[in-house]
Amino acid sequence: MALVAIELLQDQTTTLDASNWTSSNTLQLSVIASSTLIIDNIDVNLTNIIGGGVLSNTVIQLVNAGNVTVNPSLLTLGVGSVITYQIGFNSTLTINSGLLSVGLLQATTVDFANSGGGGHFIFTPPVIGLSVSGPPTVTNVRIGDRITVVGSTSIGQSGNVISFYAPALLGLPVHLISYMIPEGVQYLYRPGDETLTFTSNCFLQGTRIATPTGEVLVDSLREGDEVLTLENVAAPVKWIGRRTIDPKMVDKPRNHLPVRIIAGALGDNVPHRDLFVSPDHCIYVADTLIPAKLLINGTTISQILTLQPVTYFHIELEAHDIVWAEGAPAETYLDLGNRHTFLEPGVLLFTSPARKHASSRYPIAYEGLAIDQARMFVESRGQALGIAEEETTAA
Repeated sequence: MALVAIELLQDQTTTLDASNWTSSNTLQLSVIASSTLIIDNIDVNLTNIIGGGVLSNTVIQLVNAGNVTVNPSLLTLGVGSVITYQIGFNSTLTINSGLLSVGLLQATTVDFANSGGGGHFIFTPPVIGLSVSGPPTVTNVRIGDRITVVGSTSIGQSGNVISFYAPALLGLPVHLISYMIPEGVQYLYRPGDETLTFTSNCFLQGTRIATPTGEVLVDSLREGDEVLTLENVAAPVKWIGRRTIDPKMVDKPRNHLPVRIIAGALGDNVPHRDLFVSPDHCIYVADTLIPAKLLINGTTISQILTLQPVTYFHIELEAHDIVWAEGAPAETYLDLGNRHTFLEPGVLLFTSPARKHASSRYPIAYEGLAIDQARMFVESRGQALGIAEEETTAA
């Protein structure tokens, strides 16, 4: 294992990638004034950050599934210095803070602006049982972004402050760390994996769809782009549907509010991230298309209750088919003659009777044995996951 020392100079951008880095190396940074380090599709173990008393503003960008683990043995920065970690899509920042000073933690910012909803921040508090009132600042979270606090088993909320707690000591929960989160942001906390996942206000906007070149945000797809069908065959997009719904403006909000399917609810790593769909959007379960609302069990599959506007997307192929959304099989748009009702490009908001007369490539069920079997399967998956959930929304 080699210790590689890199000096970041004023206004200098340095890139580490497979051409100049091996995973067995460890990194020591010397930072001077304003500089940028890009971690591109590699794993980097950062052990030392040395500022030499010089005021600095260092940006470390994690791109293309680049990952950084901070295992501090020597971290010295000048007063007023700042380190900003910008987490990209499928990238993870891990800070094992050890005995890191609270002052240095307060000088650290974790920015999810470029994550595309696929960023992950893992934080181990300085000492389990030692409360940290000034943790790294977290900004620009998006739907799908995650924060893991190692050792946590529960959370609490006061205003827009989320606090993580360890198991009770002498009858009282042990406070580990607290974060300020944006007003109105929604989240899901899972004690089993010590992780909080942000769900924000636009539920389907930001959903990732499998394509021949990898997952792409549904709101980035355009007509003519190719997506992967159930058989992993590439098919071009014929039409993109989009519509924003304000729950306060509809008579029956539950007919429109999103259904959340948590990661693993339909199989190992299926979906691989929480998936949000409209209630009547069909999911392929046990060789049958079933509206998501008929699978709701209140735990692994539930409906989000919100008064915030939600934005739905849908895609249409040349023929009705199934695509991979967040790793789960979900149907494409099926034209029932209601395209003209979309003032914006449309959203799938079908009623069950209409769907019974539509021409679908796969069988669709609204009642009977197929529904019972699908619900039993979902229940068995919930038991396998053993997840107890706590869910809420910032005030």
